[in-house]
Amino acid sequence: MHLVVDAVVVRYGSSAIVVEHLLRGWRQAFPDDRVTVLVDGSGPAFSVPEGYAVETVTPPVGGPAGAAWLRSFGVRRAARRLRPDAVLAAVPASGLAGYGAGTRRGLILYDLRHELRPHQFSGKTRLSRRVSWGWTMRRADGIYTISERTLTDLRTRHPRLARHGVAAQLGSDHVDDWPAVAADGPPYALAFGHFGNKNADAVIEGWAQFCRTHPSPGPGEAWRLRLVGMGSSDRAAATERVAALGIGDRVELMPWLDDAQFQDCFAGAGLVIFPSDFEGFGLPAIEAMRLGKPVVVSDDPALAEVTGGHAVVAASTSPEDLAAAIDRALALTPDQLAAGRRFTDGFAWRRTATVVRDSLLGAAD
Repeated sequence: MHLVVDAVVVRYGSSAIVVEHLLRGWRQAFPDDRVTVLVDGSGPAFSVPEGYAVETVTPPVGGPAGAAWLRSFGVRRAARRLRPDAVLAAVPASGLAGYGAGTRRGLILYDLRHELRPHQFSGKTRLSRRVSWGWTMRRADGIYTISERTLTDLRTRHPRLARHGVAAQLGSDHVDDWPAVAADGPPYALAFGHFGNKNADAVIEGWAQFCRTHPSPGPGEAWRLRLVGMGSSDRAAATERVAALGIGDRVELMPWLDDAQFQDCFAGAGLVIFPSDFEGFGLPAIEAMRLGKPVVVSDDPALAEVTGGHAVVAASTSPEDLAAAIDRALALTPDQLAAGRRFTDGFAWRRTATVVRDSLLGAAD
């Protein structure tokens, strides 16, 4: 099979993480397949497996017009020249002009948060997604949702499009390659400050409640919270709130980290707090379980799907409920954590690749 992966609009972040690990899983499962990755002039925002071709698509002009040309006519011309068996769009907002007759078309759909949580997006973003995503999904032979939750949302909101929907759950086994980090310094919990759905403010309030009931036993001995991925303005506001709550010595507000820094920070954590109000999949939760760490989550459907009853579910995001959930998570036994890790064996990137490939090959049947 010759697969072209349309990644011309993929930037650093969730989509880059998914594409990188999907390509690795594809390489492991189907080493004889030919894979070509299309990127823009800035190059791939992710690691491409050895043996896979990378082709640059360059627009004739810059700015918004060039970006629109890139993800439509540029990709289409490249696909027609390469004549692959199938094209997989790494994000829904690509391939707007199609890929030519006879080429099977698939796309990865992460979530429909802009429809289900519209207040978390600008009107411009909602309009752009409604137009570009809708066009691309209507022309797709396969829509690959990263979870059963997103497939359910697709069926509920777009039943006609959902006829082409297939759940291709993400993997968790990429963390097996993360370097082990020796414990150094006081134990810490890890939480995430990027995007409004991560509930960073609630985490801070819940941590303050936890600190009230778990005062420091001595210098350098108390649990700390590391809140990562915060922009400068959010970090400034959070700094004021942390100071007002009197927990400045037990909270570290951290900016975006590069991959190596993030992996070290994650691997060294003793607890992951992830009470998100909306997830398409919930990768940090299953990464934590795969690493044998206790994790606190919300009752979000995707988080329930990927943790399978092995995470501690906070009753709400109130300070009291989050603090209570942290207590329960820290009390999980080694056997309970081991059971959670075994559950993650069902989420492998080879499986993700197999689901997508099987569907693409059968999409024209």
